[in-house]
Amino acid sequence: MESIKSKITGEILFDTIKKITDLDKNRMKKKENELNSLLKTPKGLGKLEELAIRLEGMSENYKPHKKMVLVIAADNGVEREKVSKSKRVITQYVVEAMLNGKSSINALSMAYNADVKVVDLGIDESSDIKKEIDLSGIINRKIMESGTNNIAKQAAMEYEDAVKAIETGIEMIDEFVRDGYNLFATGEMGIGNTTTSSAILKVLTDLSLDEIVGYGSGIDDKTLEHKKNVVKKGVEVNGLSKFFEENINGTGKKEKFEKNKIIDVLAKVGGLDIAGMVGTYLGCAKKRVPVVIDGFISAISALVAYKICPNCRDFMIASHLSEEPGMKYIMKELDLEPMLFMNMKLGEGTGAVMMFPVIEGACNITEVVRKYPDV
Repeated sequence: MESIKSKITGEILFDTIKKITDLDKNRMKKKENELNSLLKTPKGLGKLEELAIRLEGMSENYKPHKKMVLVIAADNGVEREKVSKSKRVITQYVVEAMLNGKSSINALSMAYNADVKVVDLGIDESSDIKKEIDLSGIINRKIMESGTNNIAKQAAMEYEDAVKAIETGIEMIDEFVRDGYNLFATGEMGIGNTTTSSAILKVLTDLSLDEIVGYGSGIDDKTLEHKKNVVKKGVEVNGLSKFFEENINGTGKKEKFEKNKIIDVLAKVGGLDIAGMVGTYLGCAKKRVPVVIDGFISAISALVAYKICPNCRDFMIASHLSEEPGMKYIMKELDLEPMLFMNMKLGEGTGAVMMFPVIEGACNITEVVRKYPDV
């Protein structure tokens, strides 16, 4: 671990990486045997049983007590390239709706008895509509007052700001676990974040732009082509065109490059919302509590967290398969399989929260089902 410390700045981040350990294989085997002893067909509950076994590996006799959708909100400078159907001010309107229980994520969270918390890492409040928007109730951890820079022209943020955003996500999980929460879903809000997510995925893979870039907020075909060009330009402007070839591709290189290079990619073409969710994943892994991946932006954050600390993947649970084209490639890279296929593409944590009752059901199996009779 000392080699990681020498490459990654930020004591909270380094300390978190140190504390992330493997799933408990002994408990998992015991849970598997227990499931096989119940009054049902062996493995009859399929993926639910697999999930129950993983949860036991995270925490002994795991059962959700308090559930939360943790939304990280921030604006993205690349929105100025007109890559989205929505203007950046919509970030504030949606966040205000979340804070007042009137957004899509609230509708679903209410159904599943989960709380919604919103953290501001960089919402741009400089517009003329500021007076009519009320963001009281938000958790203010703002790192950049107006959100990130435009990746098509320069780095989104400084390396140190990316680390600070990751560490803020970690600290949020620390705080909420102390408050009794032990099941989390990742959510985000920030116009332009499918573009930044696409840029990160382009850097970290050898995929084509056609395989990665999607319609996001509902753009038309002409804007989609423009969005692809913006992603390409962002990667080139920030000197990342050969990152995959030089750092990831090739025998023996994968997963062994310096971890700080991943954070550098995040800083150059990512966003504060993505960085904050990276911290959410790392924080949950440190605390050994499950965290559910939502859609494309949430998934790219999971991939970045995995590249920084591969062990954190064990604490991630996939939810749905977003309609964004790059999503399936991220799931393959993470070796995680979504359970829900709902044609969703909204974000906010809306797909992730729908996994909460599935997780609760998996936890109930050995608690409720009788043993198979000795006959």
